[in-house]
Parts: sequence; C-alpha cells; structure tokens
Amino acid sequence: MEGSVGLRTINERIKQIEPLLLQAHRDPITDVPSVVQLDGIWLTIQSQSEKEKPDRGIRRRKARKGQRVVVLVALGFWNDGSRRREIVDWEIATSEEHTQWEKLLNRFWERGVRPERGLQMVVRDGSGGLGEALAFVYGSTVLDQRCLFHKLRNVADKARSELKGEEKREERKQLLEQASAIYQAESAAQARERLAHWAEQWRERAPKAVATLERDFEQTLVYYSLPSVAREWIRTTAVTFGSRKGAEVAIYLQVQRLQAHWADESWWEVSHALYFALGNLNP
Repeated sequence: MEGSVGLRTINERIKQIEPLLLQAHRDPITDVPSVVQLDGIWLTIQSQSEKEKPDRGIRRRKARKGQRVVVLVALGFWNDGSRRREIVDWEIATSEEHTQWEKLLNRFWERGVRPERGLQMVVRDGSGGLGEALAFVYGSTVLDQRCLFHKLRNVADKARSELKGEEKREERKQLLEQASAIYQAESAAQARERLAHWAEQWRERAPKAVATLERDFEQTLVYYSLPSVAREWIRTTAVTFGSRKGAEVAIYLQVQRLQAHWADESWWEVSHALYFALGNLNP
C-alpha cells in the first residue's frame, strides 16, 4: 500500500488470515499432480526472551532471539500438457529428520495425493530423513528421483576443492559443463555412456568430483521412465519472521502470490478474492 504498517495491524491481519491457512492444510486435493518436488527452505523465527535491554528510545524491551526452522515444501507439476505448477502443501519443522517429513507426507496421503489418483514420481535431494519418510508412507508405489541440481552442485563443490586457483577456472567450467550434459542424453542408456566417458576423462584430475557423480547415479536417471516429464522439474532449489503464526501466514500469502504469477493472474484480483473467501468462512 506504499505506507508504513504498525505491528498491531500486522498481528490483526495475521489472525484474520489464519483460518484460510488452516483450510489450505486441510482441504482434499482432488487434482493430484503427477510429479512432486520436496525440499526444505531454512529461515529464522524471532521470539522474546526473558532478558531485557534498552532500545533506541532508552525504553526497556524484551530481547529477541532467533530460532532456525525449516519450511518443508511440496511443489506439484502436472504432465497433462498444461505445464502447470503449484505449491500444494508445506510444513514448518525444526529439522529435516524423517519424523518431520512424515507429518507432511501423511497429511499428503490423507488429502488424496496417492498413486492411484495420479501421483507418479517424487523428486528430492539425498540429505536428511526424507528418503526414510518417503519409504515409510509410500513404499515403492511412486518413483523416487534424486534432484539433478543438488547432485551437480555437490560435484561443483568437489571440483572447486580439487581444481583450485584462477588458473584452473576454465578446467572447472569444462568439467561441470560436461557433467551437466550427461543429463541432456536422450535415454538412460546414453546417460550411462556419457558418465563412463566423463569419468574416464576426469578421474585422475578430480577423483572426488567423479565419485560424487557416480554415487547413487542410477537414482538420478529415474525420470527417463516418464517421457512426458520435463527436465526442469527434476530439481529442488536468510529470512526472519516475528512468530511461527506470522511465518505460516506469510508463507501462505507468498504461495498465493506465486500461484497467481504462474497462472498469469493479477495479484490485485487474487488478494481481493481472499477477502471474500474470509467472508465465506466467517459469514
């Protein structure tokens, strides 16, 4: 609105929007995406401590401290030709342990995101407890694809430690370009051939980078079994909030803004629609 907003007003708006947030986590998902990306985004939520300190006006204020939390995000894609994508659910958690992911995945299942309703593949990185949670909730009923972005980023980290210095900059660039080209292959068999050739070329100069790409390589090729899946879907990608509820509402509003952007809709119209949605919840 191009003006300042007081803390009390912000808190009132958060309370007003919270019912929509609860509904967003509870409503059944009838149009199930074919592919779901799962990833964690770390941010900070502030809280008050018992300790006091003077502010700029020499008034005594409760000191604030930050708590690191992770937003577990589920981004859905539909391979029906529409190229549609939506953030279908999320969960604020204290870690990426399997128990935290299980809460989100169990809610996913309860809301209808199941293989028999259209879910075919999940894309994830290799860290944390997501793999264990995914196996517990879905078993082997969906394809489990490793994120290409995380895999290539890990290769880049190893390459920087093995091919150090400005004089090897072009060499590092060549290694990474060739590694990325592996996933531009027309088939899984061709990707394996490209990996073998790439590994033979770089193993002596950058053995750790080669070992990183070779590790769990087959799990990065799962998407070849779904020809209609776009390659850009096979990747998953310092924020502070004043309270957990405020973080949840801010995430909810940002999700609505993203959905509007991806659907080429006006945020003005979408935000006004939220007003009427609140009226329907509280007539």
